[in-house]
Amino acid sequence: MIARPLARLMARGKPLVPERAWPLLLTLRSARGSGPLVGLPAFRRVLVLAAHPDDESIGCAGTMALLARDRRAHVTVAFATDGEATMGAASAPEETGRRRAQEARHACRVLGVESTRFLGLPDGGLSSRTDELGSHLARLVRELEPEVVLLPWFLDGHPDHQALTPGLARAGLPDDLQVWAYETWTPLPANRIVDVSAVADQRDAALAEHVLAAQAFDLTAMQGLSRWRSVHGLMGRGHAEAFLAGSLGDYLALAARVEAAA
Repeated sequence: MIARPLARLMARGKPLVPERAWPLLLTLRSARGSGPLVGLPAFRRVLVLAAHPDDESIGCAGTMALLARDRRAHVTVAFATDGEATMGAASAPEETGRRRAQEARHACRVLGVESTRFLGLPDGGLSSRTDELGSHLARLVRELEPEVVLLPWFLDGHPDHQALTPGLARAGLPDDLQVWAYETWTPLPANRIVDVSAVADQRDAALAEHVLAAQAFDLTAMQGLSRWRSVHGLMGRGHAEAFLAGSLGDYLALAARVEAAA
């Protein structure tokens, strides 16, 4: 009942609100409403999964940069493939994969993330390698002990992205491990929003490092999603990244229910 009056008050007083006050006000507003909760999580050990180099920069680059900068989090990005099957690449697959992996390292450094891993699974073939993927993920979690795993959500519009969820299911991880699923090709039903306006330029610079991926399509088109997401909790101000967040047990149960209903 408090959410609507608070929202109206904020809308009316918008011209009078100091810029530095907006993050706190929007977080308070979201906490009292029925929409996504707005705010940067407090995780200090983070594992980001990407099917290909560039997924991390499209889906959660701003959140990664903020976690590294503001939370002093140790962020590791694990790439399931090297992106060797990139459409439009003039080089042989092996060289394409080598170059894309190097571009991914550069992009992560732009975001303040130094730790990257490459699992070496086949680009375009992850759906047939989910057991192997699960073994890799189990090893990474044992080593890194992350508080949260970020990955493309289970209905994201690419088979390799979708395959990361069954791979995670096969890793035998504890049900209470936190999962924050992000979007690249397909918008998700968000329950968490992170305001990444302060690092939007950093995110754009990271995305620009993926030169070979941009030969397949114009990656800057993906940046429009973060502007659109700002409507969902930021009153259309700046840039935001959206997540479907919860425990691993709840996330996998939801994915299974959706699959059964399809």
